[in-house]
Amino acid sequence: MPTTEVDATNLPVLRDADGTPIPFQGRVQQVAVDEAHEAQPFRLHTQGHAIGRGVHLLYVRFSNETVAIRPDLVRVVHTTDGD
Repeated sequence: MPTTEVDATNLPVLRDADGTPIPFQGRVQQVAVDEAHEAQPFRLHTQGHAIGRGVHLLYVRFSNETVAIRPDLVRVVHTTDGD
């Protein structure tokens, strides 16, 4: 039986569209559209911060709203300022 990788909160590790683990407070960018899961077309390529998570959803704070989005609809953005 395969094991599920869990983080310090004992929840499954959420991974982005590339399979990269999404860090808490990490910067992410929406890279796909799925209106059924709050990944709206107007937000495509917009960056936000991962501010929370559930078992299967990531809570992302974009400039003026917080949404619950599937982690495979975003990509971790690596920055040089430690963000």
